[in-house]
Amino acid sequence: MSSVIKKLPTNTLGKDYVIGDLHGCLDLLDRLLQNVNFNTTCDRLFSVGDLIDRGPFPLKCLQLLDKPWFFAVKGNHEAMLLECFANYLLTNTLPNTTDFDDSDFIYNGGEWIYKWLNLDKQFIASELKTSLKTTAELPLIYIIGTDESRFNLIHAELTKPKKNQTDSMVWLDADIDQWYEENAISPAVEHRLLWSRTLMDSDDSEYYHPKVQTGLSTTFCGHTISKTPKQFLSHVCLDTGAFLSINANSGFCLSLYDVNDSKCLSVAYHQEEVNVTSFIIQKEN
Repeated sequence: MSSVIKKLPTNTLGKDYVIGDLHGCLDLLDRLLQNVNFNTTCDRLFSVGDLIDRGPFPLKCLQLLDKPWFFAVKGNHEAMLLECFANYLLTNTLPNTTDFDDSDFIYNGGEWIYKWLNLDKQFIASELKTSLKTTAELPLIYIIGTDESRFNLIHAELTKPKKNQTDSMVWLDADIDQWYEENAISPAVEHRLLWSRTLMDSDDSEYYHPKVQTGLSTTFCGHTISKTPKQFLSHVCLDTGAFLSINANSGFCLSLYDVNDSKCLSVAYHQEEVNVTSFIIQKEN
């Protein structure tokens, strides 16, 4: 059984970076990694999910999962992909064409996949077959480090249903640790981890929600697009609309956070330079 939550120790040999939603924009990621002189022997790259769909290189982004220095959580786009191929992963039988064509996955940017399979002939390319298996192993949460150096990695949000919001609006480290021990997350929590925009999409979030949530370590996430990274209730959202930057002067970009040096790097299509800005994550005193 695959782990719904995985743990990694603090990186004592190199640097850690977190990338926002890639959505197939591997060429933008390459530019960022070159800019920071990413060292594949000791540095680590963490992804908040949504590796696929919408951008030019979705399968190549999935193939990053084969790299020993790359770690990702499942995004809602990976979840939609796996839903389409759930029976295939169990029985090696591909879905029928009609159901697949009408699926949420195809509706939300999954058309690229037709290059790699023919449902009528029950053919699937070996590259896609391998990537489906690695995608199925993705956790919903990563815990990296301990104590003051700890940070969490999710796709969307740790927001609770209103009936559970007696002490806090979001789940805390203690809740995550309990899920880790049980290797189980309820379907309702899983749905919010993949899909919720309650926090990041709320009106005037910066006014209504403080930066820091007591009891929750810095939690990197994506899913909700904005033109710059933002922090609320210890969530740091890095989805800055990489695929949308294909449109010139859109203001969107792909963002990479340097955990060690507290800075954010961004790059966009139609933009030659890599922008570097200080981004100090607020933590509990």
